[in-house]
Amino acid sequence: MKRFLIIQLLIVASVNLLSAQHVDSRYEELLREVESLQNSRDSLNTLIVDAREQYTKSPSTRKEISSQLSLLEIESIKLKKEYDKALANLTAYEQTQLAQNLENPQMQHFAKEEQNVVKPKIQRGNLIANDIFAESLSVADYKTLHNAQLHEKKVVECIREYLRHYDKMVSIQLEYERVDTEGEAEILVQQLDSVRNAANAVDDMLYKSWHAVYDNKIYAYNLLLEKVGKLDVIAAAESSLSNAARLSEQDADTYESYALSDYYFRKSGMLDYELKVATALGLAKAKDSLNRVKKELHPQGYCLPKVNIVRRSFIEYEPLKVIKPIIYNAKNPIPQTKIYEFGTIYRIRLGIFTNRPNLTALRGITPLSYTDAYHNGKYAYFVGGFKTEEEAVEGVQYLRKIGFRDPMIVMWVDGEYISNIEEWKSKRGGYNIEITEVSALSDAVKTHISLRNENCRFSRVGTTFIVGPFVSKADAELVASEIVAMDSSIKAEVKQAK
Repeated sequence: MKRFLIIQLLIVASVNLLSAQHVDSRYEELLREVESLQNSRDSLNTLIVDAREQYTKSPSTRKEISSQLSLLEIESIKLKKEYDKALANLTAYEQTQLAQNLENPQMQHFAKEEQNVVKPKIQRGNLIANDIFAESLSVADYKTLHNAQLHEKKVVECIREYLRHYDKMVSIQLEYERVDTEGEAEILVQQLDSVRNAANAVDDMLYKSWHAVYDNKIYAYNLLLEKVGKLDVIAAAESSLSNAARLSEQDADTYESYALSDYYFRKSGMLDYELKVATALGLAKAKDSLNRVKKELHPQGYCLPKVNIVRRSFIEYEPLKVIKPIIYNAKNPIPQTKIYEFGTIYRIRLGIFTNRPNLTALRGITPLSYTDAYHNGKYAYFVGGFKTEEEAVEGVQYLRKIGFRDPMIVMWVDGEYISNIEEWKSKRGGYNIEITEVSALSDAVKTHISLRNENCRFSRVGTTFIVGPFVSKADAELVASEIVAMDSSIKAEVKQAK
């Protein structure tokens, strides 16, 4: 430390005693390069933040925005490497100039008189690298603070790793919305679970690491300010830190990662505290550095929207037909009834049989299917696959006309077989979508909901719009996701109807 102070003193003296007119053009060139690259990084960071915000607000253009984000991130990495290289060149040049100044004979007498000179305090951009921290804190406390500063770099690495997992989750979500088959969709659901598990492990590590850093730094700042008699700064900082903690807890369930959003809120509060510390101690360079960090801290990079796959229904609805000659035979037997895990489908049950019925008795109707999964192992035969109960009613009326005695409408809701629809309705009542955050529903949203569910009713309780009922939770969730995509200001939540 003593040697470094001597060097700084010699530089100051050299500026005063050597040629004041001399301009170090190489140094200015290196300095301009560093500043130019930093400005470019600031501009690029603004573009990235804007792109992330658009990604959140515009689900329909996420694929295009995702590609743009990838290019921006690649450019950001390149700029970071160029900036680091330029900064290293500047630092190396400064060190070379220091060595040359020490060898200058005209400077020797300053070194001899160094003991009689009041040493200026050297300011550094890194807050805790300023001498007052090492001088005011015990060796153990300063070491703890220094280690916390080092560990914060590891926290940043955790954040980057989590964001890589998050981008993968978003990619899977987008792919799920495009696939055509239930099999492809299920593979993606499993992939999302796997990536989310990996992300959650990083999330836990991030939370523990960050809180250790946060607690140790706040403790050290409080201790330092007490020792230098700046109790008013501690009192002023308490409000900022308390507000940061409140915001973090308030939005705990809003974002995909609580640890990441918690980092953002508490980091914002800590930066406010550190700025107060730098101001109180007169550390202008540290204050400038902290302001640059604060400028780059944006909620869009940390308060990430949840990645939720709204389970799609891949039901293939099939109208009732009569085809003669009969299409079913030994080579083309009646298939087993396909059960869909998500969504609602109505079928008409023709009967329950101990033995399989004669094909000619089925009069050429199609599509037929059977299962022995219900009714104590007896064979239940069904025809058709209808989207609405009204379509199934029309099918029943037609079957009665052509001679079927007791056709009966049954349904499957998210894989559950329901043979008595009226009883089921009276017990469950279906699902509603509760819509908030808007003062009115647009005609486009109302029309879309009505097309999805022609029997849907619209009502309002206070500031909440209630839309429903939907027979299936999966159907309601799908419509909810669609209207949110149409209007990002809408908040839609599916709840079971009472």
